[in-house]
Amino acid sequence: MLNIDCKNLKQEGLLELKEKVKDKNITLKIIQVAGDKASDVYIKNKMKASTLVGINAEHILFNPSVTTNELLETVNKLNNDKSVNGIMLQLPVPSHIDASKVINEINPLKDVDGLTNENLGRIINNIQGLRPCTAEGILTILDKAIGLNNLSGKDIVIIGASKLIGLPLLHMLLHYEATVTMCHIKTKDLKAKTKNADIIITATGSKTPFIDKDYIKEGVIVIDVSIAFDEKTGQMHGDVLYDEVVDKASFVTPVPGGVGQLTVLELLNNTYKAYELQNNK
Repeated sequence: MLNIDCKNLKQEGLLELKEKVKDKNITLKIIQVAGDKASDVYIKNKMKASTLVGINAEHILFNPSVTTNELLETVNKLNNDKSVNGIMLQLPVPSHIDASKVINEINPLKDVDGLTNENLGRIINNIQGLRPCTAEGILTILDKAIGLNNLSGKDIVIIGASKLIGLPLLHMLLHYEATVTMCHIKTKDLKAKTKNADIIITATGSKTPFIDKDYIKEGVIVIDVSIAFDEKTGQMHGDVLYDEVVDKASFVTPVPGGVGQLTVLELLNNTYKAYELQNNK
């Protein structure tokens, strides 16, 4: 059983970043439209970590009636503010908002979530840029688990083809010569695909956990990216029935306390990287 503590990984990374940030005035703006409980948890963690490393983070909260145009106006103001190094739109947003339009209004050099079309294009072409935080955090975990160079030839199944996680991660893993199978809501016989995987990365946000021991083979690495809340108990959970798979797998990320820890770290790493890019360092 691999012994990887994501909380410790985050703390180590934050301490390293704190040394880099010292004596620098770096500012991050987090835009949120109220209404999503999981987002509230994420933002609380991001603000706390920003304070720890010395990055100036401001939470800009809008009520759910905000329009796409109002968000675009805010983004444009932040783009033109030279004191602002990083801008991110917390997802999800209400359905009446064109999230893609808002995200692509962000200056790619300030796009600390790595979700603009320009930055995603850089991933496909394996060009340096700001990369999606969760996908980068997953690579950090895999590097600790087996080493990124050892991904070559590994069979990896990604469940969830979102622009936020699955799609960028697919290309990032291909650059390490992994064999990647992308599964999504229309995939037939998911279990047949996951049973042969060396690594499973799941990010469906299912209302109930569904990946049990029958979905996996002995010794698999399982990265559970999802966060959802049980409607009755209010408890947070992922896609994986942790207690059922933990003894069969070589490693399973817990929820909470897993990938989300590294997502926060990579957001702040990106903010520092954005500062360097803007100052030609």
